[in-house]
Amino acid sequence: MASGHAINIPTSPFDSVRALTATIASELGDTVRGGDHWGSLFTLGILLFVVTFVINLTADIVVRGIRKK
Repeated sequence: MASGHAINIPTSPFDSVRALTATIASELGDTVRGGDHWGSLFTLGILLFVVTFVINLTADIVVRGIRKK
């Protein structure tokens, strides 16, 4: 909600957007289980998980590299 919660496609870096988590939370209850929209929301969730995992893995590798010196 802090990011503006706007569904439209932004045309400027200063336009309001909706976060992936807000999109998943607000739309999952209105979708048909097993439908295309349901699948795309789960794909968004997997994408969010992968991005978070890569960022955490990279940070862990950097921190371990700093500790070894």
